[in-house]
Amino acid sequence: MRNLFDSEKLEATLKDYFKVTNIRIAILDTSYKDIGGYPKRRSSLCEYIRTNKKADSLCRECDHRACSIVKDTMNSYLYQCHAGLYESIVPLQVNGLLVGYLFFAHMVSGSSHADCYKKISQRTKRFGLDETKIKSLVYQSPLLTIDYIKAATRLLETIAIHLCMQKMGFFKKTDDLPILINKYIGDNLTNSLTISDICGSIGIGKTKLSQISKRYFNIGIHGHIRELRINKAKEILISEPDTRIDDVCQRCGFENYNYFISIFKETVGMTPKKFQLSNNAETDR
Repeated sequence: MRNLFDSEKLEATLKDYFKVTNIRIAILDTSYKDIGGYPKRRSSLCEYIRTNKKADSLCRECDHRACSIVKDTMNSYLYQCHAGLYESIVPLQVNGLLVGYLFFAHMVSGSSHADCYKKISQRTKRFGLDETKIKSLVYQSPLLTIDYIKAATRLLETIAIHLCMQKMGFFKKTDDLPILINKYIGDNLTNSLTISDICGSIGIGKTKLSQISKRYFNIGIHGHIRELRINKAKEILISEPDTRIDDVCQRCGFENYNYFISIFKETVGMTPKKFQLSNNAETDR
């Protein structure tokens, strides 16, 4: 998915939210490219750590891994990067279409600055960085509690909803077609969707639909419909752990139960039942 954002309007909005949270907010597109943020520069601590090529590479890997988790779950994700800084990431969705990721980035959390420096130093000493400078930058960073970070993450979810509800102001109108396509598919997942149905609803030809699917979804339209159905099945299995697998199959528009089991296992790496049980076990911990 290429950049769908109106950068100027986004920057003005993110600036307002920064005034409230005092935490840097950044946006990545679905290719993990940084397309905006406020303040524009990363924190001084993060910038210094990333002057080391190995550290910078690990930072990128952390970002990509976190985005991948959010893409699979479509839920917010709070984690520690390889250097010990906290980050929160939330999916940006418009009618079920993933259009990017919203970050609260480079947060320092611990019982004290001394405690934070000790932990961050242990994680970054392999890069041969100046420990005196690391310590100075840690002590200059705002010290946040985990409760504050969790509250900020909930605020981040609200920000994401606001941005996507205001899509007419933030997204370029020439890119509305993939959003409309996803909305139609999402509204009709339980039905036997055909290419003609989609084209007729949106008012485009089959060739145009194929081009949009490959350009924006990186897959053919049939494959995209299948992905949306699998994602819907995962949502049901997680949020409704007592639901029968055959009911999930029907609610997601799969007409053949055995095909559903097969394609779910191929896509997710386990059967729907095993996925349901594993997520139920995580919830119970």
